[in-house]
Amino acid sequence: MPVVVPGIEPLFREFPEETEWDAVVVGAGPNGLIAAAYLARAGLRVALVERRYEIGGGLVTEELLFPGYYSNLHAIYHMMVDYMPVFSDFDLNRHALIFIKPNAQTAMVFEDGTSLLLCQMLEDTRDSIAKFSFKDAETFGKLMGTWRRIVDEVVAPATYAPPSPPIELSIALERTEIGRVVLEMTERSPLEILSELFENDRVRALMLYVSCMWGLDPRENGVGFFVPLLLERGMNKCYCYGGSHKFAGALVREVLQAGGTVLDNAEVVKILLENGHVAGVQTSDGLTLKSKVVLSSLDPHSTFLSLVGREHLPEGLGESADQWKWDKWSFYTLHIASEEPPRYACDDPWVNEAFMTIFGFEGTDQLLAHWDSVMKGDVSEGFGGHATCESLLDPHLSRVPGKQVSFFQMHAPYDIAGGWGKRAKELQEVALAKWQRVAPSLKPESILMTRFETPVDIETRFPNMRRGSIKHGDYNPLQLGYFRPNPECSSSKTPIEGLYLCGASTYPGGLVTGGPGYVAANKVAEDLGVKKWWTPPSHVQRYVESYME
Repeated sequence: MPVVVPGIEPLFREFPEETEWDAVVVGAGPNGLIAAAYLARAGLRVALVERRYEIGGGLVTEELLFPGYYSNLHAIYHMMVDYMPVFSDFDLNRHALIFIKPNAQTAMVFEDGTSLLLCQMLEDTRDSIAKFSFKDAETFGKLMGTWRRIVDEVVAPATYAPPSPPIELSIALERTEIGRVVLEMTERSPLEILSELFENDRVRALMLYVSCMWGLDPRENGVGFFVPLLLERGMNKCYCYGGSHKFAGALVREVLQAGGTVLDNAEVVKILLENGHVAGVQTSDGLTLKSKVVLSSLDPHSTFLSLVGREHLPEGLGESADQWKWDKWSFYTLHIASEEPPRYACDDPWVNEAFMTIFGFEGTDQLLAHWDSVMKGDVSEGFGGHATCESLLDPHLSRVPGKQVSFFQMHAPYDIAGGWGKRAKELQEVALAKWQRVAPSLKPESILMTRFETPVDIETRFPNMRRGSIKHGDYNPLQLGYFRPNPECSSSKTPIEGLYLCGASTYPGGLVTGGPGYVAANKVAEDLGVKKWWTPPSHVQRYVESYME
């Protein structure tokens, strides 16, 4: 019960034990927020239920160990801002939501002081590559003309349209020149594609890291279409000014302004069924939210096995959840507050302005050996990763004038040899020393504080990121497109009447694209016969007309 002081109106009232809704959304991460915002503005009575006190899921900006230093502890590289319908549909700029797109996007520095840069401006990228290979610089310049068409015309708009069965999609793609290029690339592995295109090993290493850093197996066939997407988007990453949590704040305001209700600190423990149809949800503190529509943004294990219960699942759905593969690797992150920003000892001053800087790898063999080690459950001595000085982009993250906030992040296994209880501190010391070698400004006396986060810590904060799976599940041919999470559920509608999926484990996937929430909102509105107040953006309409009709 809330504390009530005589004569003073209480700040909140006790929530009824049982309530009625048109739709209940489980999980207030980016996709849950997006789905709830669209449906609430469509006139539905929407309840958004979140386990944590904080709204936003991976859109999290939190204070570090010492007061006055803030960091984006999960999402920082926003790659699909240019394409997400939610920005124009809700005019999110009116919430003072600002995204920054630096020209110097991704740098890679080497032990001999040389460096490479991927920039938003193609000419700057070509100039950087030309230091190592004129041929590769020319190849990259020509290549990006085609790859940007692949992103603009196919892969990006497909993120916000329902998935098509593989045979139907293949037939449709065969009809256009750019579609045939997508099909040809899809069958190949990232390593094969990049090894064939680029002659210089360091150029290949940079391209391979950017293409595979979010969990692609570099040697796996059937995922090649990600190469143009992640490289082109890797040159167009945005930073959310004020921290990623600002994005979550804008979305939750849209939910509330449309009449939706947000319940935080309310963990859903059961999805209720009546005669095989969804009937609502129950929370750990005894609340019952009755609804004939429930959208879950959680992973397949949490949704089907934990909340619905294996005994209530249609045939095959439980087995599908059992076979779900988690991400190939997670992340170990070292956050620091320092007197000085990282300044890298290299041949290009622009590296010090880069959004992301990769170091620790001298070529593709070392990079592949690192990933092989991670997938076997350990971290090799030759590990590397990427770093970002957040306060360089956003001075407000450091409330102490002149001080800096940065992080180093590396791929790491959930079950590490020796256990994270022992290895986390060891890795902190080794990683910091490796960082200081390439960035001499990070002198020991300059480091004010450190904080590390392991894959286990990620799972603790976000239980549906099981085993530290930031995408809620692996990217492999059997868990992508029409098969994510399975053919029966990839459209967001499940075989259980009234139950929909809207999270990163659903088509099109994770990395804060907004696709799962947008696709789910469209499907629910269509199934309920609700008039949509929104229309697909032009790039999505063109994709649907070209490849889905």
